[in-house]
Amino acid sequence: MHCTSQRSIVSTSALRSSTPKQGDSSKSDPSTSPIPPPKTSSPSIPVDSLCIPLTPPYSLLSYLPTSPPPLSRETLLKLHRLSALEPPQTEQEWDQLKGLDELVALVEGVRSIDTSSVPADSEAGFVDARIRAKPTELGLEMNRHKHEDIASSTYLGLASTTRGAYYVVPTPENVRGKKSSKTSDLGVTEIE
Repeated sequence: MHCTSQRSIVSTSALRSSTPKQGDSSKSDPSTSPIPPPKTSSPSIPVDSLCIPLTPPYSLLSYLPTSPPPLSRETLLKLHRLSALEPPQTEQEWDQLKGLDELVALVEGVRSIDTSSVPADSEAGFVDARIRAKPTELGLEMNRHKHEDIASSTYLGLASTTRGAYYVVPTPENVRGKKSSKTSDLGVTEIE
C-alpha cells in the first residue's frame, strides 16, 4: 500500500494572469487559465496501513560530515606533548592515529547541538529518574530512626563467652596464630 497525496501547485504568475482585470468583461481565454500542476515522479516509499514508512526515508549518516577534518601532525604532536605521551615514532604508529579523525567528527557533531532550549530540572542540574505510580518529590536525606541508647553490658550479657568487657570468639584448632593456652586458663567466664 502506498500513500499519495495530490497537491495542486499553481505559480503566482498563473494566478495573476487568471484573475480578470477590472473593466474587462470578456471571458478569459485559455492561454491565461491556470497551468495544471507539473507531474513529478517522487520515489515511492513502502508504508504500512497508517502511512508510516516501514524503513526510514533518510540516513543518520547523511547528517555527519562526509569526510571528517583530518588532524594534522602538528596537532597530534601538540596533543601528545600536552598529555605527556611519547609521540609516534614510525609511520605505522601515525597510521593508527587516523582513527581519531572519525572521533573528532563525532565530538564536533555533538558540540554543534543547541541545548540552550533544554531547561535544567533543578539548580544543580540533577534529574530524578526514579519511576513511581504517583510522582512525588523525595528528599535525598536518609530517614534514620532514633534508637534508645542501650548499655553495652546488655549485649555483652547475651554472649556465650566473654572476657572482661570483651566478646570471646572460639577459634578452631587448625587456625594459624592460635595460642596453645586454652581459653579456660585465661579466666574466661562462660555464661549458660
